[in-house]
Amino acid sequence: SPCCAGTGPKQLQPWLVGLTAVVIFLFIVFVVLLVNRLWRIRMRRWAGAAGTHPASAAAGGAGPGGPRGL
Repeated sequence: SPCCAGTGPKQLQPWLVGLTAVVIFLFIVFVVLLVNRLWRIRMRRWAGAAGTHPASAAAGGAGPGGPRGL
């Protein structure tokens, strides 16, 4: 039928394939950063309930920013 003549499998333009890859990569990076932030907030709340912050204990009591005397 003439109305369905051009509906077969189509190849995307090379620039569109590259753009799609970049967008997918940025989305994955966004999701990883979001999960990391949520994990850090969860650990901070958990450590606050326990009474100590894991980062401050590892840095020798310097707090989340690390040692201050440098």
